Amino acid sequence: MRNIIKTLWVSLVMSLALTAVAQTGTTAVNDDPIAVRDTVYTLHHINQQQFKQLVADWSASKWSLRFGRPVVVEFGASWCIPCQELEPILQELAQYYKGTIDFYSIDAERNADVANALKIRNIPTLLICPVGGEPQAVVGLYSRQELIRRIDQLTQTK
Repeated sequence: MRNIIKTLWVSLVMSLALTAVAQTGTTAVNDDPIAVRDTVYTLHHINQQQFKQLVADWSASKWSLRFGRPVVVEFGASWCIPCQELEPILQELAQYYKGTIDFYSIDAERNADVANALKIRNIPTLLICPVGGEPQAVVGLYSRQELIRRIDQLTQTK
C-alpha cells in the first residue's frame, strides 16, 4: 500500500512539474526589457520595438548590441513549417546557453521594417549576434548539434 501511495504521489508531483514547464515554454516579452533579459532562459517572441530595446537599434547606422552578451534572433512566420520545427530546438538551445546567450523570435511578416532593414529575405533565418561584431545570418533549418557548432563558432562562447 505504501508503494502505491508513493507512486501516486511521485506521479502527481511529476505531472505538476511538467505542466508548469509546458506553460512556461515560449513566452511573449513583457514591457520591461531588463527584467526579460535577466530571465532569458527560454525563447521569447518579440516585435521590432522590443528588438530595439533588447537586441540593437536596427535603424541606426552602426550595429551595437544593447547588452554585453551574444544574441540569437530567429526570423520566421506562423505559417512556416520549418520555423515551427526550429522553435523546440531553439527552446532547448536557450536552456543550453542560459545566462550566456539570449534567444528571441520575431515574426518577419508582422515586423517587416526590421526584417527589411536587416536584409532578411528567407525564413527561417537565425541572426547570430556576437558581442563586438557584426551579426551573421544562418538561413534554413538545421539540427541542434549543427546550430550549436555555428553559434559557438560565430559567438566564440565555447
